[in-house]
Amino acid sequence: MTHESISNESYQQLLVDLGAEAPVVGEKNFNDISFKIRDDHGQEHQYAHWDVLQRADQTFWSPLGGDRHTMYDVTNYQVWHDQQREWQTMPVWFVQDFN
Repeated sequence: MTHESISNESYQQLLVDLGAEAPVVGEKNFNDISFKIRDDHGQEHQYAHWDVLQRADQTFWSPLGGDRHTMYDVTNYQVWHDQQREWQTMPVWFVQDFN
């Protein structure tokens, strides 16, 4: 069962809660890089700071908009790839090297 969001008052406990159904197996943290995101409803958002966690069940989670008390399921989101000038699915985008 996939959750739309997981909330907790403590960020550390939030991470524990997130790993309850499947362990976290990957993480990407970005600061001062602008990302254009399209949610599963087609709405576009832009984030300058973005953390994305991957769980072993192949779902992707993020505290959107700086909210460090809620993780949102962003598995069905898309990310604009500037160099390739295309929208990429979260699994495709996540495995790319950004160095």
